[in-house]
Amino acid sequence: MFAVRCKALSVNRRTWRWNEGNTRLCLQYNRGVEETVEHLVLECSKYEHERKSLMDVIHEQCENKWNARCVEENSGMRYLVGLDEKCNMTVVDTMKDFLVQAWNKRQ
Repeated sequence: MFAVRCKALSVNRRTWRWNEGNTRLCLQYNRGVEETVEHLVLECSKYEHERKSLMDVIHEQCENKWNARCVEENSGMRYLVGLDEKCNMTVVDTMKDFLVQAWNKRQ
């Protein structure tokens, strides 16, 4: 979680200069999208199954107010990683689980 909070997770957007493929793009489904932390957590179709569990908890804990929160710049990711003052620790713990599952699947 620390690596995500300080934007140091080894996704291609960050490591492209020294990674084997020398690319910033997500290699999971080759759609020409940069692999960022936000992409991995919120968009990449490879992690749809893992993301569903995360989103179920978010909607349950946030009473379906998640979409409005995401519209605000950086607020969505800040909330998920526990940097938002109104963060919900159940959501943060579920986010940790998601990251472990997604990272293991990525390897």
